[in-house]
Parts: sequence; C-alpha cells; structure tokens
Amino acid sequence: MYSWLTPVWQPLLQGVREGRLGHALLIKGMAGLGKGELAAELATALLCQHTSNAPCGMCHACELNAAGSHSDLHVVGREGRSIGIDAIRELGRIMSESARLGHGKVAIIERAELMTEAAANALLKTLEEPAGQATLILVSSRAERLLPTLISRCQQWLVPLPATATALTWLNEQGVSATAAALSVNQGSPLQTLEYLRAGADDKRLTLLAELVTLGESPSHLARVQSMLLEQPVHLVWVQLLLQDALQTGLGVNAPLRLDDCRDQSARLARLGAMRLHELGSALLELRRSLQPGQGRPMNAGLQLGQWLHRLQQALTHY
Repeated sequence: MYSWLTPVWQPLLQGVREGRLGHALLIKGMAGLGKGELAAELATALLCQHTSNAPCGMCHACELNAAGSHSDLHVVGREGRSIGIDAIRELGRIMSESARLGHGKVAIIERAELMTEAAANALLKTLEEPAGQATLILVSSRAERLLPTLISRCQQWLVPLPATATALTWLNEQGVSATAAALSVNQGSPLQTLEYLRAGADDKRLTLLAELVTLGESPSHLARVQSMLLEQPVHLVWVQLLLQDALQTGLGVNAPLRLDDCRDQSARLARLGAMRLHELGSALLELRRSLQPGQGRPMNAGLQLGQWLHRLQQALTHY
C-alpha cells in the first residue's frame, strides 16, 4: 500500500477490528492517490475470517481475495463512461443474498460519480434498507457530483494529498527524475505524475513553454505552439500555470512558484504587466472552459486558440 494512505488506512483498519464501521462508506479524494487500492484492502479486511486480526493473510477468505476470486466481493464501475441503473439494481440483488462464506458481503463502486441519477436513486434505496452483514464502499474523485442524500448516508473518508517531499521521495524510488514542478502540474498526485513522467510529457511541457514566450521573436513558432496546445487540454493548463507564476512574479508576491523550473519564462512574461497578464489569463480560462468534456468541442477551437496566441504574440512583440 502507498505510504501516504497509512493515515487513512490505520483508523479504517481499527474500525474493522472493533466493528465500528458503518454499512456504507465513501472514500474520496482527487484522482491518482490510490483510493481503489485502499478500498480493495478494506474489503479484504472486512471479509477476513479473523476479524480481530484482519486482514490475517492466512485464512481462506484472504487467500481467495489474493487470488481475486472471493465470491462475496463485488466490484462495479471499472469500465464504461457511466454506471447505469441495471448495474446498481443487480448489485442490490446480490447484496441482499446471504454470504456464501458466511462472513458478510462487500461491494465496491469505483468512480461512483459516474452513476446516472436513476442509478444513484436505486442505490439510495439499497442504503436505506441494508441487508445483514453487507458493506458498500463508494470510491470517488468527484464526490461533489454525488447526490447529497447519498453522501449523507455514508461514512466519509478523505484521502488527502501527500506532502510534496513524501510524493517526490516515492516518485524517485520508482526510477523517475521527479521535480516539484512536475508534481504541481499534476495537482500533487503521485500516480498521475508517475504516468506523466514515464510518457515523456515533462520534456514536452518545457519545450512548449519555452517556445511560447519567444513568439514575439519567432513568429514562425506560432503554428507549432498552436498544434501542441490543441493536442490535449492539459497543455492549456501548463500555460495557465505559467501565466499565474508570471503575474505573481510581476507583483512581487513572495510565494513559491507553481512551475519553479520555468522561472526565466515567468520573468519574461512578467514584463507584460499585471493588467495584460490578467486579461490573457482570463481569456485563456474561458477558452479552457469551452473545451471541457461534456461541453462539446467547438468547431472553431483552433481559431479561438489562434486568436488568443496572436494576442499573446502581439503583446510580446511590443512590450
């Protein structure tokens, strides 16, 4: 188990051993923290036949869990873009049956925020009438999207972000060269940062931002920069963070930069002045919102971005 999960895992485990956990739990926190692994470990402890020493790792239930074949553990939500009412109704039916091994049943709903409204209401009925030794574990990276009535019926367990030093130590142990900036652009998530670094995205970020701030001197870079920014929505996030750092630098705010490996670029943009940076940042934020999933990709996304880059290029040319 990841080291940063220990502060949450220990009280959960104590609750299992002392029989103090409710029949419904919500494990929440941002993506990339290992909440799914925490839920799986909790399920193993709940199904262990030696409750006072759970998870013992030696009983038949623990062996079945290790093999991924425990008949009283059910997981939904790993695939698909949504979790429909049929899946939740079937889960409710299964949970109402007697445990095959006689030590309770556990259901894990991963990515619980993907439940449709009908599915969430169906689950609500299951929670209102819990069956025997049945425990339901919801896992969510966007808990605010769950029905308030659903949340109110769950014990809530927040998985916080690990300290930067803890995350960087773990990342370096995985064989990648991690920096605070790489962690920052991934919102502090160690697992997302690991994937990001292994994909070589950090080099792309540094290249993109270096070319962005030289648009005033090298107009020919504009098409290339525009193409790179349209590849993935997160590339616009990199630019947004750089603009924030530039504004902070220009105002002389004494606080750590989000992208501390782009200090030169921040200083260069800071010369544009606070008003211009604020205008550019607001326009970029609006552009990002228009490109959010679910909003539909505008037919003129490239045109809008091109106009924004042209504004930046003009500002860099004349400061």
